[in-house]
Amino acid sequence: MLFSNVRTLRRLIGILATLARYDAEPLSSRFLPLRLLTWMVGLIPSIRRQRRELAEGARLRKILEELGPTFIKFGQALSTRMDALPEELGMELKKLQDEVPPFPFETVRKIVEGDLDGPMDRFFARFDPVPVASASMAQVHHALTREGREVAVKVMRPNIETVVEQDIRMLTTLAHLIESHVPELQRFQARRVVEEFAVTIRNEMNFLVEGGRAQKFRDHFKHDPEMHALEVIWPLTSRRVLTLEWCDGIPIDELSSHPELGLDATKISRNVITSFFKQVFRDGFFHADQHPGNIFVRADGTLTILDFGIIGRVSMRDRVLLAELMRGFLDRNYRKVAEVHMTAGFVPRHTNLDEFEDACRQIGEPIFGQPLKEISIAKLLAQLFKVTEQFDMPVQPQLLLLQKTMFTLEGVGREINPDLNMWLLAEPLIRDWMIENLGPLGKIRDARDRVKKINDSAAMVPELLFNGLERLATDRVRIQIHPSSLTRLERRVGIGSHRQAISITGGSLFIGAAIMVSAGLSAWWYGPPFVLAAFYFMRGTRPVR
Repeated sequence: MLFSNVRTLRRLIGILATLARYDAEPLSSRFLPLRLLTWMVGLIPSIRRQRRELAEGARLRKILEELGPTFIKFGQALSTRMDALPEELGMELKKLQDEVPPFPFETVRKIVEGDLDGPMDRFFARFDPVPVASASMAQVHHALTREGREVAVKVMRPNIETVVEQDIRMLTTLAHLIESHVPELQRFQARRVVEEFAVTIRNEMNFLVEGGRAQKFRDHFKHDPEMHALEVIWPLTSRRVLTLEWCDGIPIDELSSHPELGLDATKISRNVITSFFKQVFRDGFFHADQHPGNIFVRADGTLTILDFGIIGRVSMRDRVLLAELMRGFLDRNYRKVAEVHMTAGFVPRHTNLDEFEDACRQIGEPIFGQPLKEISIAKLLAQLFKVTEQFDMPVQPQLLLLQKTMFTLEGVGREINPDLNMWLLAEPLIRDWMIENLGPLGKIRDARDRVKKINDSAAMVPELLFNGLERLATDRVRIQIHPSSLTRLERRVGIGSHRQAISITGGSLFIGAAIMVSAGLSAWWYGPPFVLAAFYFMRGTRPVR
């Protein structure tokens, strides 16, 4: 505990020193100790000059890079929140570099042998000691399995879990301070962002999770011509070691440097966009970190995507709403766009629909007024998110991640094909998807799936009933009652018993009267019992208060 506290204190001092060196506004002006430290450090001429040379957004980026892997990942997560961040800051965070010196090969060997439970040469005929890539969380080595297959082995950095958990605690404290002392950033929901980030980065520290995502992606694209999804080598994969088939290809941003390969840039840019829309609309499961370093182009022009640390999911409901939203913009039907937002609950019910329609028109018309090749879906969605504050719209995290990925991919596609028009590629894909899923055949398929679910649920009823009766018969049913509810329960039991007595009495009178009628007696005999039965019936159906 003592050593843990010492490490935490040293880490806190290091964070404060870095914040002070780069003058991290608005924190440095809000907290007295940090303000004082910032002023003292600013007396050093070289640091004062460094502050002048870097814009505020660039200073924040440098802070995150120097603070290490957790903060770099956090900055990358923040870059998806274009609704709450100034555009300049969001663009600066997208430049975060995640490259650090590699750790020694002997450490790699120890981790691999410990996780795979055996000497390295039992699993690999060759294992290159020099990594082909090194990042803050892991590094990748080229290797050859005993079966002669080329593979990429991704190995987790040692002790990274301890560092990350310590930094998450720091970020949680920092988020609490921001929400308490920086009112203009409260809408950003800093604590919620940190909580979501903690879940994401903990998943990244478990390669079994990443391997499962890569496998799911491979299953989805098994028969698609645009994408080759890498195979996971499961016998050589563990929590800290991920082994994939070797990726033959070049990074997509190096395409122009290899004209000798004769690759068609137009076809490749179409593959980028087509595969993305398949991920979103067909699968509802998309790779959310498709920067150029993670997209490779193979010799036949197909794509391969690496690193499944960050993925996004889009529910069927959100896919339908997103398709209708984009169709509305494609048709310049801004009333439709406004109505979709209202139906989806993206804007509060009290929103003036006419005013929101005008806001959508102000976003769409300037963009559609540009030449076709300059029309940007990502820019359109970014502008749409900018109106969230004006109309008190709640943030939709899953759509923000989608927008960030779309923005990145649109830039990647236009880098290799300046004439790329995402609208022209998206329109037939969205139209076909809507016909397939929202047309008559889609409705029939949906109804069939619902019936199947009902049948499956109905098939479970006898077993559930039998289990319940068995528990009841063997006295294994336990009912827990909160003390505060006991008085009310006693009152209801008493009322129930009273009603039961009334019902029995009323029922007996009714049956007796019916017998008298059938015996042919006069109304003088059966009338009073019928009246009393009716009276008891009215008493028994009064609501409980």
